[in-house]
Amino acid sequence: MQWSMPGRTEPAAGNVELAAGNMIEMLAVLSAVSCWSCTIHAWTFARALTGAYLGGGDLIDGRR
Repeated sequence: MQWSMPGRTEPAAGNVELAAGNMIEMLAVLSAVSCWSCTIHAWTFARALTGAYLGGGDLIDGRR
């Protein structure tokens, strides 16, 4: 990654575009990981509720 140096007079548009592209890519990856994490938590909770309902047990300790 290239960064502009202090005191240079040339435009740093390429660096800004590169940084913006990296930021967008990072946000996309973090969003995908967050979505996957929420999905796994919801699936686990739904599975626990279903198991407690079908098994007739307590949701916390699993006893019948």
